[in-house]
Parts: sequence; structure tokens; C-alpha cells
Amino acid sequence: MPNISRSGPNRRERRRNAKLARRMVAAAVLPMVAVPTFPSQAAFAAGSTPPVYSLAATVAPAPMTLADCNDPTCIVAPAPSGNDDYPTLNNLILLAAGRTVPAVLDAANNVVTPATTATVFLGEGTYRVGKVLKLPANVNLRGRGITATTVSMITANNVNFNYASIISWDFNHQIAGATSNLVSDLTVNGNCREGAGQPVPSDMPGRPGEFCDFRGADGKAASTNSGGGVSAGDNWTVRQVRFTNLEYFKVWVGNGVTNVRIVDNRFDNWGGAESGDEDNVGGGSRNDGVIVEYNQFDKTIRGNSFDFTNAIRTTVRNNVVRSDGTIATARKDKSLYGNMYFEGIQQAAVTDNVLWGAQIALKSNSLYAHSGENKDITNPRDSIVSGNRISYSGETGISVTYDDYKDGPNASNLGQPGSWTDKSTPTDAFHVVRLGGNNVVRDNVIEYTGRSGIMVNGSYASAKNAADTIAGNVVHNAGWGGSTVYDSGAGYFDTAGIGLSIGVGDQVYGNTIEDDPAKKTTWYGIDLGARRASTSPTGTVLTGPAGEVNTVNNVIGTAYHDQTKISEPVTNLAAGGKVLNWDEAYPLDGRPIRGYRIYRDGNVVGDLPIGSVSIPNNIMTADESNFENASAGTAGWVAGTRTTLTRVAGNGSRGNASMALTSSGTGEVSFSGRKINVTPGQVYTSVLSARAMSTAAAGKQVRAGVRITFANGTTQKWATSNKTAIDSYANWITSYYTFTVPADAVSVEPWYLIEGTVAGDAHLVDRLGLVAGTRTEQFTEANGPANAVYHVVSYTADDNSMPQSVVVP
Repeated sequence: MPNISRSGPNRRERRRNAKLARRMVAAAVLPMVAVPTFPSQAAFAAGSTPPVYSLAATVAPAPMTLADCNDPTCIVAPAPSGNDDYPTLNNLILLAAGRTVPAVLDAANNVVTPATTATVFLGEGTYRVGKVLKLPANVNLRGRGITATTVSMITANNVNFNYASIISWDFNHQIAGATSNLVSDLTVNGNCREGAGQPVPSDMPGRPGEFCDFRGADGKAASTNSGGGVSAGDNWTVRQVRFTNLEYFKVWVGNGVTNVRIVDNRFDNWGGAESGDEDNVGGGSRNDGVIVEYNQFDKTIRGNSFDFTNAIRTTVRNNVVRSDGTIATARKDKSLYGNMYFEGIQQAAVTDNVLWGAQIALKSNSLYAHSGENKDITNPRDSIVSGNRISYSGETGISVTYDDYKDGPNASNLGQPGSWTDKSTPTDAFHVVRLGGNNVVRDNVIEYTGRSGIMVNGSYASAKNAADTIAGNVVHNAGWGGSTVYDSGAGYFDTAGIGLSIGVGDQVYGNTIEDDPAKKTTWYGIDLGARRASTSPTGTVLTGPAGEVNTVNNVIGTAYHDQTKISEPVTNLAAGGKVLNWDEAYPLDGRPIRGYRIYRDGNVVGDLPIGSVSIPNNIMTADESNFENASAGTAGWVAGTRTTLTRVAGNGSRGNASMALTSSGTGEVSFSGRKINVTPGQVYTSVLSARAMSTAAAGKQVRAGVRITFANGTTQKWATSNKTAIDSYANWITSYYTFTVPADAVSVEPWYLIEGTVAGDAHLVDRLGLVAGTRTEQFTEANGPANAVYHVVSYTADDNSMPQSVVVP
């Protein structure tokens, strides 16, 4: 059993279920999707050019040559034997260790004399190893080039690589002081596909998505965690190494390891190779000061390009990632891959990376099992994400998420605030939460994301206690090929350039958000708040210190979208031919619904103040439903107590006339229609629109309902109890009531009332209806294109609701 406190990545097996849960949270979304598409890759826009993957070095020096290996600290390995080269290489590594000299430190641990390192220099060809090559401190392993030298796992010995890497630091034999190790200029091949992985460019793995050969056809012949690439120790540099064909983590930096540089490496599955879905650069476990730079990740990779959990002072810069939905589809696995996850990391710098089809996410570690290092929660703090270019992310381009969990006897206590150095013990009845905030997201270019460009959210406001800054970013075409509305896991967002649902005094300024004019996909510039969220942003600052403002061009809705001012969305939207039908939206307190808008390709093709001119499948006649026919007057309607009915010309909700209800006393006004035969057990909806005729009369509750007559001759009046349907002098509002006809009912009469009136109050009513079912609104674009996607919203005086979507054949 390895030394868990300073060993390889054993903990990731314990986190696997939580990792899947995290992905499920991300995937259990899109209840209202614009166009069902593969979630990790939006359709490419014309002229889009993905980054090019190349094995050529970017910043690394030329590989070592035989002439360079000319002193006793450099040992030349013999050529590969074709058998197990582990005994030979291990002996050379131990020989090299004997030629190293530790660094000399003073009393303050400052380096007086650097360590003397020794190198094992590998020749051309493939060295096959049946055990892990463990490098003691100050021992280097170098090849003759990324395409010339390969170290490969012997799959028959896969049990020796369980939870282990092919090349690893020797965590059982460490020495104190300024050590130095270098692994460079070679390929690490895990033989997931036996004999595959040659540096031959390819667009697809040989057998995408199948189990590694040594695991057998059913995947049970060997561990899912066998054969990682390199596990780095303190002060290691991993440079110009190609990682391919690996089942387990490609690079691992964990368990308190410090000052690692992972630079100019390559990650792919060329030459018929494939890999397991573990991360390419993974780790955490309170590692410190890791730099990941100038690496390239090909579209054939699997797993996240980067994923650390519980780390500090991490730098990820100048890396290039390409993720391709075509390959994920071929693998029959729609999980996102290529992403960069910073989970429970503070003081991170994520700069100048290029991501194609992938995202950057800063978040807490709360979605892992709450034990071990993940008992305490660390939220993102003091980090900067800048200068990155993100294209075609299937989800949000850059996200920052704050979270916690409840524990204690009744699972009711959030964590006790603490710093990076504060920890709870396994026996404590509480956990520590390290609060987040003071993160900066600036000067990034984000284009064609499946969801919003930038999103900041969380489940508990207390998890964040410092303001973030989102400034100078450029977001193009958010929502491209993806969702119009999505569940972030902490509330529903509309697709926007920037979404914010948590924080006090966050600064959002100087950003440019724009969409293509022909096919707009971005609903809003900046979305403030989320629906059904437990948190909300307050005091958000939308102007910079030098007066910088946000620029929003050509979005579908408005520059700013305030979720506290929107109505409920429409429901039950359906298309029959060219005709759209939907239910009335439910009005919220203080947010009366003014009408409905219909969009196609991001452009308004219909605006229905109050609602559609006619109510679909209305059982009432036209004269009963509206009052356009002067000769009919108010025929068919019977006034209730204290009520006088009068036809009024020139005051219709959608026409030229309506009916006035005038009160002769205090209480309510009401009226009812003719008896209508209905089907017992059938669902019906009664609906009307109303408006006060004066400011004095305004502010009354409008209730749609029915009077039911039973077989025994008794009657009952049923009506909506929604107290938010309040009429006004300025605008019409609609009230509706959906009910199921009782089994012993004989007939129903439409019945409507307005409560709280006084003598002289007068209210207009119009657009009356009784329909079988629930849909009371409709729209038709007779000349609309085939297979068009329509979005329908309800709107208040201030803003649109979340859109609902439907495809019209």
C-alpha cells in the first residue's frame, strides 16, 4: 500500500462518483432548448478556423544529443531490448541517483549551492517497462526527441500500474532541500490500444470509445485506473513529452507537491490510440505553485485538459486546446471534454490560453464526497482569468461558481468561515468553508458558446464575501447552436453575454457583447439574477472607475435583463402546422403580463399585447368573446349583484369595443354567460382580459372562473385564487382558471368577477373564452419558412420572460 500522504492519485477513485455527479449537474439542463444539438460543440460558423496541433516545440530547447551526454552525471541507456527494459532502466536510475549532490541550504532554507543533478539519457526506439519508473530526487530522464524516444507500459503487467503512472517521482525516498528533476523529449505511451500511439496525425482514434485492450471486452479484466503518464514531484519539470494511449491521468500533480512546471507538452490519441476519460493534467491535493504553460491538446484527447482540486497559486497560461464534438459522438459519449476546471483553487492565474470547443470553470469542490480533503470547502478567490480566447464551448465560456454544503446533526449548518490554512479534523462535527471572491475576469474573447459567455453564480450567498470584476471582455454570439434557457445548478439563466446571480457590489463594465445580425442567438447583454435561485446579485456596479460602460449590440432582447422584473414563462407551447398555441403565463406579484412576443431567428415576427386576437378552440361565439358587433351589444351575458353591463366603443383590448362593468356598491362586480354542455373529466380553461376605466378604480383583483351545475340541480362557483392578477388603468391584464369538470356536472357557465370594487368603479373586460384544454393563445406566421425555430415569451412592462421554443415544420 503506497504512502497515501505523499503518493500518486489514489483519491481520484474516491471522487469518481462525485465527478460524474458534477457532470450530471451540468448535463441535467436545457428544459427549454432552442435546437437539440450535441452539447460539447456548437455548429461551426462559416470561416471558423480551429487551432492547429503540432508536435513541434514552442518554447522548449532542442532535445539533448549524444554529444551533450559527455560527463559522469549523464548515463547513456542501451538501445531498447524489445523485452522488459525496466530492470535495466531502474538500475541506471539508481546509478544516476548515486551521482547526484543535494543542494546546500542555509539556516533560512535559502539555496547556497544548487543541487547537482544526474541524467539517464534514452536512445531512439520504444522502451517497454513492466513496473513504474520511479525517479529519486535530482535524477532526470531525457530522450532524443518527442517522436524519437518512447517509454511504454507492458500491458500484461498492468497490475503494477494501478493508481500509478509509468514515470513517477519516488515519494518514498525524498530528500529535503532544493531538488530538481526533468523529464523531457520523449513519448509516454500507455498501450490502451496495444501497439498503437505512433506520432502519425489522425482525425479520429482507431476504435473510439472502446475499453483499453488490457481491460478486456467488458472492461473488467483490469482496473480502470491503470497506467497513467507522469506523476510529478517537488520541483519537477515535464517538458516536450507526448502523452498518448493512456488509461489513467496523463500528468498528475498531487499531495502537497510544489513548484512543478509542465511546459510545451503534447496530448493526443494519434496512430490508432485511445485513452481513458481521466484528466490530461490532473491533481490538486493542496499542491502549490504549479505552472502549466505552452502545452497543446489535440481534438483526439479525452477528459479535461486541466483539472486541479484543492490547490493554490496555480498558473495555467499559453496553452492550446481543441475539442471536437464529432469525436465525442464517435465515442458514443456526449460528455464535454478538453475543459479547464479549477475546483477549490485560490490565487490562480489563467491567462492567454486558446480553447476551441472547451470552457474555463472556476468553482468550489463542494460536489465531491464530503470526506478527506473535500470535507472542507474552498471557493475560488483572488484569481485572474484574462487574455483567453474561447470558441465554440458547448456550455458557458468562463464560469465562476461559489458553493457550500450543510452538515451537523440535522444537516442544517453551513461551513465555518476559514482561511487556506484553517482545516477541520475528521472527527469535527463541522467543516470549514474558505470564502470566495475578488476574482477578475477581464480582456477575454469568447465566441459562439452554447450558453452564456461569462457566468457567475452560486447556491449560498455566504460562500462569497468579496466582489468580483468582469471587465473588458468581448463576447460574440453567445448561445450559438445551444440553449436559450438553461439550469446552472443554482437557478435558471437566459442566454446572455454575461450572467450574474450572486455577489454584492460586483463590477461589470467595459465589456462588449454583440451578435450576428442575420441569426441572433444572444438573448441579453447582461443577465442580472437567475430564476428559482437562492441567491441574487445586489449593488452591481455597471460603470467602470474611468466611466467605462458596457456596449451591447444586436442582441435579441435588451442590454440588461433583470430577473426580478420578469413574468413567468409561457407553458405548453406546441405547433400544429404553422399555428403556435400555448397556455397563458402565470402573473407574478407586481409583474402583470402585458402580452406575448414571438421570435424567429432572433427577430420579432409577432407581438400580441394582451394576447392573440382570437382564442384557439373557443367554445364561446365571437359575439360572446368580444364586443365588436354593435348590434349584439352585451347579449349572452348576465350581470351579477351590484353590476351594470354596458358595451363601450373605442376601448377594446384587441379591437374597437369592450364591455364595461360598473359597480353600484362595495364588494365585487361579476357577470356570467350561458350554460354550456361539457364533458365530465375533461380539463377546461376560462379566461378574460380586464382594465380599470380610471386610476381610482385600478388595483382590483380580476378572477376568471365558472359556475357549475350538477345533476341534482345545485350549483358551485369556482374561480382562480391568484391574487397577482391586478388590473390597472394603463394596461390590460389577463386572468385564467383551469379546472377539471366533475363527474356529476351537467353544464358550466363562464363566470368572472372583479373584487374589492366600490360604488362608481368601472372596469372593462374583453377577449373572453372557455376552451377545452389549457391553450388560450395562438399565433400564425403563414409565410414562415419550413422547419423554423420559434421562441415565445410573455412580457411585463419592463422585460421578457424566459423563452420557450418550438420547431414549426
